[in-house]
Amino acid sequence: MLDIIIKSINETAKGINEHIEYPTCPGIYAFMLKEKSNLNEFETSNQVLYVGIAKQSLKKRDLGTHFRNTKTGISTLRRSIGAILKQEFNLTAFSRNGTNSKKEILNYKFNSDGEQLLTDWMTENLIVGYWKDQDSISYSKLRNLEEEVIKFLKPTLDLDKRTKRYNIFADKLDGLRMICKTEASSIFK
Repeated sequence: MLDIIIKSINETAKGINEHIEYPTCPGIYAFMLKEKSNLNEFETSNQVLYVGIAKQSLKKRDLGTHFRNTKTGISTLRRSIGAILKQEFNLTAFSRNGTNSKKEILNYKFNSDGEQLLTDWMTENLIVGYWKDQDSISYSKLRNLEEEVIKFLKPTLDLDKRTKRYNIFADKLDGLRMICKTEASSIFK
């Protein structure tokens, strides 16, 4: 099954605006850098950046969450890329909903201009491929398949507690995200 998923991800991989019809079924997706794009030390040639699952709709998760300015608070991918590009884009991190709740600070967002810069950068520099779950497998099976894909591809932005140990950049990424969390909480001090 792993071979089928990887093959599908590679065959469907293209820029987000190049996808004509994006699937509305569950599945597994992977984001990669376009050729000649750069994400500081978090990329190498042909390296996958991020793998995730859509338990309901690939279209809703990828287009409706990862590429929406207002969705950084619910997109690990956006928070990670934003943390990496924070200085370059002069991003300011805020609590997701403006409260000092630990969860809302952990799931920070960025200033409005920064959110737009982040979306523009992602659109210009990322490609996404997917595998469609056409058999309606259980959520737990989908999560297990995601874990297998992550172990195999070793995405550089992976911070999933199940697979983080396979990411040689995890500590560096955690550190950059901590800077954002600290900044998001500082407004309440």
